[in-house]
Formats: sequence, structure tokens, C-alpha cells
Amino acid sequence: MRTPLAWFNLIHNRTRTLVAIAGVAFSVLLIFMQLGFLGAVENTATLIYDALRFDVAIRSREYLHMANARSFPIARLGQAESMAGVQRIAPFYIDLNQWRIPERPNPKKGDKRGSRGILVMGARPDRPVFALPELKDKAAQLARVDAALIDRKSRRDFGPRNRKVFSDEDIGVQTEVGQKRIHLAGHFALGTGLAADGAVLFNERGFCRLFPGRTPEQVSLGLIEIAPTENADDVAARLREIMPDDVEVLTREQVVDFELNRWIQETSIGSIFQLGVVVSLLVGMAIVYQVLSSDVANHLTEYATLKCLGYSNAYLAGVVLQQAVILAVVGFVPGLILAEILYRVTSYLANIPIEMNGSRLVFVLFLAIGMCAVSGFAALRKVRNAEPADLF
Repeated sequence: MRTPLAWFNLIHNRTRTLVAIAGVAFSVLLIFMQLGFLGAVENTATLIYDALRFDVAIRSREYLHMANARSFPIARLGQAESMAGVQRIAPFYIDLNQWRIPERPNPKKGDKRGSRGILVMGARPDRPVFALPELKDKAAQLARVDAALIDRKSRRDFGPRNRKVFSDEDIGVQTEVGQKRIHLAGHFALGTGLAADGAVLFNERGFCRLFPGRTPEQVSLGLIEIAPTENADDVAARLREIMPDDVEVLTREQVVDFELNRWIQETSIGSIFQLGVVVSLLVGMAIVYQVLSSDVANHLTEYATLKCLGYSNAYLAGVVLQQAVILAVVGFVPGLILAEILYRVTSYLANIPIEMNGSRLVFVLFLAIGMCAVSGFAALRKVRNAEPADLF
């Protein structure tokens, strides 16, 4: 009998119910967006590491994050290579520099020139570092020191010829990185991190050419692949025993955890989006509470009548809470639809990996139900105070 009464109250006050549903939908949309941006931060924080081939990494003790990895002597890799269990070591170079937006053959009004910060990566062609299938056959394209492969997922602001995405059209285009002339020999798909909106890949000599004073002997990361029979923690522990204090040795899991903690916990980025979720919940609770509280006040006589007929406070509380859950579920649907649309628009315009997943969907649904349930509990005070004497 409770469910029809709960539905009746909602349907009878259509305007108030629609306001509550809109409030819940708005709150759900805000929560989805905040969690989506937080998820995008988590994805981009480790995006490059996820594409690299390694089980254990060696890096400078002064390492800050991927785009500011500092450097250490390549001799450390020679020391590690002789250790049992180490199957392959590859040096990796990475840093930020300035990309000169290339001039287009047929410039249009609104085309931008100037420079943008870009992530510059370097690797030895004979020791590929990326586990990307399309890069396996492109080592020859990086034979020249001025040759570069550009990430197709770089923002369109970097100046692709079709004004949308880098493609075969851009092969042969000449521009500057770090005031050094370079030409695009090809492209690949990787995606950039939080420090830059674009990325280019050179061989190790081409990388060092763009940074005065830098030599191939100064490595950003040492990427180690271990034998299948070995354990990464054991190999890392043995390496720590022989490595000097200027470097640190971490397993893949430790590297990823460090990078996530760096961007989510140590910077304000994670706190901003987490606070956004809390604010969104408070907004939704306030709206639902106002609706339910007003509904209870308007039907106080009916609740008192039900009490007079023998219905308990628990029964009446169940009616209010069911109304709250109905509002949560019904309001969740438009919020989800709008969030999915905005995810796709944001991903396209901002070029960030923001997408819906099942765990987030279920999590937000439970948050919405909990939010409305809390509001329902807050509105129950008036139901408990409803007395048969109020009829007279």
C-alpha cells in the first residue's frame, strides 16, 4: 500500500515533483562531470607510462613528474644490465619544449601562429620503448636527427594542415621545436598527459639537439624488462642494492602509484574535483529536502488522519523515504543522459579522455539515492510531529 501512496503524492504535486526531479538531475549531472574530470586526470596522469614497455624503472632521485623527470648518467643502465633477471634495458628521454605552429599553404583568417608548449620524447630506434603496434615499423622514419613523429592526439591548436587532426597530409611539414628546424616524418596515436597538449617523438640524438647542453648520456628514465621467470619486486630490490644514491628504482606499480598520487593528492587538481562532488551532493540534498518538506507540510492533515486510523510513524516514514528514492531514480536518468552527451562534447573539444564507465554509473546512482534518502530523513521530523489533534 505504501508505493501507491508515495506515487500519488508525487503525481498530485506535479510542479513540485518536476522541480525536485530537475534538481536531482542537475546534481547528478554535476557529480558525473566532477567524477569524469577526476577520472580524466587519473587517466592522463599515467597515460604515457601505460604505453611504455617496462617492468622496473630507474629514474633520477630529483624526479618530479613525467614532464619534469630530470636526468641521470646512462652508466647506471650499464650497471643494471649486468644483473641477473634483467632481460632488456632501454633509455628514454622526455622534457618540455616550444613548438612553432607551422604555416599552412593556404592560410585562413583565424589561423594562429606562434608557439605552444609540447612534450618532447626521445628513444633509440634500435631499442623501442613504446608498446604501440604502429610504432614497430616506424623506427626508420626517425633515422635523421631532425625527423619527428607527432602524436595524432595533439590538439588542433598545434596546426595540422586539415585544421582537425595530424595525418599523412602533414608528413614533410617543416617547423621548429626549441628554435631548431625539424620536419614531420610521420605520426602515431598516444595521447598526452597533464603537462602538455601535444607530443613529438625523436631519436635520442634528435632529442638532445633540441636541448642545448643535453647529451645522450643524460637519461630521463631507464626502462627495464625482466625475464618471465623473475619477480619485479625482487629485481627492483636487488637493483637498489647496487645503484648509487643519485637514482631510485621502482616497479611499474610503484611508478603508476607515484604519478597518480602526485597529480591527485599533492596538487590541487584532485581536491578541486572531489570538493565539486561534495558541493553537488549538498545542492541536490537542499532541493530534495525543500520539496519533501513542503510536501509533508501541505499534507500534514492527511498524515494525521492516517495516524488516527492506526498507521505508525514507521509506515509514514516509509512513504516519505519511498518518495525520496523515486525522485532519485527518476532524476538520475536525465542526469545520466546529459552527462553522456557532455562527456562526448568535452572529449572532442578539449581532447581529454573523459568517458562513462559502469562502476561510475553505479556509484553515482547510489550517491543519488543516498542523497535523497538523507533529505527524506531530514523531512521526517514533520511527519513524526503530525498528530490526530491536528484534524481539529
